[in-house]
Amino acid sequence: MHTISATEIKQNSTRLQEALRDDILITKRDKPFVVVMDYEKYIKLKTIENKWNNNKESDLAKEAKRIKKSAFTEHALLDATLSDGLDDV
Repeated sequence: MHTISATEIKQNSTRLQEALRDDILITKRDKPFVVVMDYEKYIKLKTIENKWNNNKESDLAKEAKRIKKSAFTEHALLDATLSDGLDDV
């Protein structure tokens, strides 16, 4: 990744052509400010991010279902235990 200053980009916009070959990190006051990259690469990254988020949401839904089932089972066991205890009274 190349690094250039915001001032340099303003003065020489043809440097943006470099983004077609390699990402460009633009700095402002010597600190990272923004990254410029090829649009096709950006689309690929967004697609990967969306797939990742969808999988994460799916995993979260599975975990929530597992917890709900576990809580239901624990509740049923507690009810059964309490019912058995009341029969002895």
